[in-house]
Amino acid sequence: MYAIVDIAGKQHKVKKKQKIYVHRLDAAEGSQVEFSKVLLVDNEGAITVGMPFVDGTRVAAKVLAHVKDDKVLVFKKKRRKGYKKLNGHRQYLTQLLIQGILGTGEVLEIEEEEETLEEIEATDESLEMTGDEFAEEDDLIEEEEEEAPKKKKKAAAPKAKKAAAPKKKAVPAKKAKK
Repeated sequence: MYAIVDIAGKQHKVKKKQKIYVHRLDAAEGSQVEFSKVLLVDNEGAITVGMPFVDGTRVAAKVLAHVKDDKVLVFKKKRRKGYKKLNGHRQYLTQLLIQGILGTGEVLEIEEEEETLEEIEATDESLEMTGDEFAEEDDLIEEEEEEAPKKKKKAAAPKAKKAAAPKKKAVPAKKAKK
Protein backbone atom coordinates (compact mmCIF):
# COMPACT_ATOMS: atom_id res chain seq x y z
CA MET A 1 0.00 0.00 0.00
CA TYR A 2 1.34 3.42 -0.90
CA ALA A 3 0.05 6.96 -1.18
CA ILE A 4 1.08 10.17 -2.90
CA VAL A 5 0.83 13.01 -0.42
CA ASP A 6 1.50 16.76 -0.57
CA ILE A 7 3.93 17.69 2.24
CA ALA A 8 5.18 21.29 2.47
CA GLY A 9 4.35 22.00 -1.17
CA LYS A 10 6.03 18.91 -2.63
CA GLN A 11 4.53 15.57 -3.60
CA HIS A 12 6.02 12.44 -2.05
CA LYS A 13 5.28 8.75 -2.64
CA VAL A 14 5.15 7.15 0.83
CA LYS A 15 4.75 3.68 2.32
CA LYS A 16 4.41 2.49 5.90
CA LYS A 17 7.74 2.32 7.87
CA GLN A 18 9.49 4.51 5.29
CA LYS A 19 11.88 7.34 6.20
CA ILE A 20 11.71 10.46 4.06
CA TYR A 21 13.24 13.93 4.10
CA VAL A 22 10.96 16.94 3.55
CA HIS A 23 11.40 20.70 3.78
CA ARG A 24 11.63 21.89 7.39
CA LEU A 25 8.36 21.56 9.29
CA ASP A 26 7.28 23.52 12.37
CA ALA A 27 7.02 20.45 14.61
CA ALA A 28 9.12 19.32 17.55
CA GLU A 29 11.32 16.24 17.29
CA GLY A 30 9.45 13.14 18.42
CA SER A 31 6.00 14.66 17.76
CA GLN A 32 3.26 13.07 15.67
CA VAL A 33 2.05 14.84 12.51
CA GLU A 34 -0.73 14.05 10.05
CA PHE A 35 -1.03 15.11 6.43
CA SER A 36 -4.51 15.26 4.93
CA LYS A 37 -3.55 16.37 1.41
CA VAL A 38 -3.48 12.83 -0.02
CA LEU A 39 -3.65 12.88 -3.82
CA LEU A 40 -3.67 9.15 -4.56
CA VAL A 41 -3.93 5.88 -2.63
CA ASP A 42 -3.01 2.43 -3.98
CA ASN A 43 -4.36 -0.34 -1.74
CA GLU A 44 -2.88 -3.47 -3.37
CA GLY A 45 -4.21 -2.68 -6.83
CA ALA A 46 -7.30 -0.68 -5.84
CA ILE A 47 -6.31 2.85 -6.84
CA THR A 48 -8.23 5.85 -5.51
CA VAL A 49 -7.51 9.21 -7.11
CA GLY A 50 -8.64 12.38 -5.40
CA MET A 51 -10.08 15.48 -7.05
CA PRO A 52 -7.90 17.17 -5.83
CA PHE A 53 -7.60 15.19 -2.56
CA VAL A 54 -8.92 11.80 -1.38
CA ASP A 55 -11.65 12.47 1.20
CA GLY A 56 -11.02 11.18 4.73
CA THR A 57 -7.58 9.73 3.98
CA ARG A 58 -4.52 10.99 5.82
CA VAL A 59 -0.91 9.99 6.37
CA ALA A 60 0.44 9.72 9.94
CA ALA A 61 4.13 10.36 10.53
CA LYS A 62 6.58 10.91 13.36
CA VAL A 63 9.25 13.64 13.27
CA LEU A 64 12.62 11.93 13.84
CA ALA A 65 15.06 14.82 13.41
CA HIS A 66 15.70 18.25 11.95
CA VAL A 67 18.80 18.15 9.75
CA LYS A 68 20.62 20.08 7.03
CA ASP A 69 21.13 18.82 3.49
CA ASP A 70 24.48 18.63 1.68
CA LYS A 71 26.08 21.90 0.68
CA VAL A 72 25.35 23.18 -2.82
CA LEU A 73 27.82 25.65 -4.32
CA VAL A 74 26.45 28.41 -6.55
CA PHE A 75 29.11 30.04 -8.74
CA LYS A 76 28.39 33.07 -10.91
CA LYS A 77 30.81 34.57 -13.40
CA LYS A 78 30.75 37.14 -16.18
CA ARG A 79 33.63 36.59 -18.53
CA ARG A 80 36.04 39.38 -19.32
CA LYS A 81 34.48 41.60 -16.63
CA GLY A 82 36.33 40.36 -13.54
CA TYR A 83 33.06 39.37 -11.84
CA LYS A 84 33.08 36.13 -9.80
CA LYS A 85 30.71 35.22 -6.98
CA LEU A 86 30.67 31.99 -4.97
CA ASN A 87 27.81 31.22 -2.58
CA GLY A 88 27.05 28.10 -0.58
CA HIS A 89 23.60 26.85 0.45
CA ARG A 90 22.41 24.09 2.79
CA GLN A 91 18.69 23.31 2.80
CA TYR A 92 16.98 22.73 6.16
CA LEU A 93 15.17 19.36 6.19
CA THR A 94 12.98 17.31 8.51
CA GLN A 95 13.32 13.53 8.66
CA LEU A 96 9.97 11.75 8.96
CA LEU A 97 9.04 8.15 9.68
CA ILE A 98 5.77 7.25 7.97
CA GLN A 99 3.69 5.35 10.52
CA GLY A 100 0.70 4.56 8.37
CA ILE A 101 -1.85 5.53 5.76
CA LEU A 102 -5.18 5.98 7.52
CA GLY A 103 -8.61 5.83 5.94
CA THR A 104 -11.86 7.39 7.15
CA GLY A 105 -12.35 6.75 10.88
CA GLU A 106 -9.11 4.77 11.33
CA VAL A 107 -6.92 5.44 14.36
CA LEU A 108 -3.16 4.95 14.50
CA GLU A 109 -2.01 2.11 16.78
CA ILE A 110 0.90 3.67 18.70
CA GLU A 111 2.03 0.59 20.70
CA GLU A 112 2.77 -1.37 17.53
CA GLU A 113 4.64 1.58 16.05
CA GLU A 114 7.04 1.89 19.01
CA GLU A 115 8.31 -1.63 18.36
CA THR A 116 8.75 -1.02 14.64
CA LEU A 117 10.65 2.22 15.32
CA GLU A 118 13.15 0.32 17.48
CA GLU A 119 13.52 -2.34 14.77
CA ILE A 120 14.10 0.29 12.09
CA GLU A 121 16.72 2.09 14.17
CA ALA A 122 18.48 -1.22 14.87
CA THR A 123 18.68 -2.04 11.16
CA ASP A 124 19.91 1.47 10.31
CA GLU A 125 22.84 1.31 12.73
CA SER A 126 26.09 0.75 10.88
CA LEU A 127 28.73 -1.57 12.24
CA GLU A 128 30.86 0.98 14.03
CA MET A 129 33.73 0.17 16.35
CA THR A 130 33.75 1.39 19.92
CA GLY A 131 36.83 2.92 21.53
CA ASP A 132 37.85 -0.46 23.02
CA GLU A 133 37.59 -2.18 19.66
CA PHE A 134 39.72 0.55 18.07
CA ALA A 135 42.38 0.03 20.76
CA GLU A 136 42.39 -3.74 20.17
CA GLU A 137 42.67 -3.18 16.41
CA ASP A 138 45.63 -0.80 16.92
CA ASP A 139 47.38 -3.37 19.16
CA LEU A 140 46.99 -6.07 16.51
CA ILE A 141 48.40 -3.81 13.81
CA GLU A 142 51.39 -2.87 15.99
CA GLU A 143 52.13 -6.55 16.73
CA GLU A 144 52.05 -7.38 13.01
CA GLU A 145 54.44 -4.52 12.27
CA GLU A 146 56.88 -5.73 14.95
CA GLU A 147 56.80 -9.33 13.73
CA ALA A 148 57.25 -8.49 10.06
CA PRO A 149 60.91 -7.97 9.09
CA LYS A 150 61.63 -4.51 7.85
CA LYS A 151 62.48 -4.39 4.17
CA LYS A 152 65.13 -2.09 2.84
CA LYS A 153 64.07 0.27 0.16
CA LYS A 154 65.77 -0.20 -3.17
CA ALA A 155 67.44 2.77 -4.75
CA ALA A 156 65.50 4.21 -7.61
CA ALA A 157 66.76 3.21 -11.03
CA PRO A 158 68.36 6.02 -12.99
CA LYS A 159 66.03 7.59 -15.49
CA ALA A 160 66.71 6.78 -19.10
CA LYS A 161 67.59 9.72 -21.29
CA LYS A 162 65.29 10.50 -24.13
CA ALA A 163 66.55 9.51 -27.54
CA ALA A 164 67.80 12.43 -29.54
CA ALA A 165 65.47 13.59 -32.26
CA PRO A 166 66.69 12.85 -35.80
CA LYS A 167 68.61 15.74 -37.31
CA LYS A 168 67.01 17.61 -40.16
CA LYS A 169 68.82 17.73 -43.45
CA ALA A 170 70.07 21.10 -44.51
CA VAL A 171 68.13 22.45 -47.46
CA PRO A 172 70.37 24.05 -50.13
CA ALA A 173 69.73 27.72 -50.82
CA LYS A 174 67.94 28.54 -54.07
CA LYS A 175 69.93 29.87 -56.89
CA ALA A 176 69.12 33.37 -57.95
CA LYS A 177 67.72 33.77 -61.47
CA LYS A 178 69.50 35.95 -63.95
